[in-house]
Amino acid sequence: MSKTKALCNGCYDDFYNQNRDGGCWMFAKAKIVERTRVGTWQNPPYQWTPKPCLTCYKQTGSSFIKEDDVRIETAKATP
Repeated sequence: MSKTKALCNGCYDDFYNQNRDGGCWMFAKAKIVERTRVGTWQNPPYQWTPKPCLTCYKQTGSSFIKEDDVRIETAKATP
């Protein structure tokens, strides 16, 4: 997957891609990683359901955690 500003959709700072010359200043140094979205209302353990996102991606009320973070369980395969 290549790094595009489509990965910024929904990010708190995506506003700058449309309203600032040159776009968001964090995009240039951002890397694509796999993270699981966890809401601030959710209790551990969390299921590992990875999605590609940028290292700078953020949303109000959410955290994006790595697989090696504590309190993650692998989602069970469905038969």
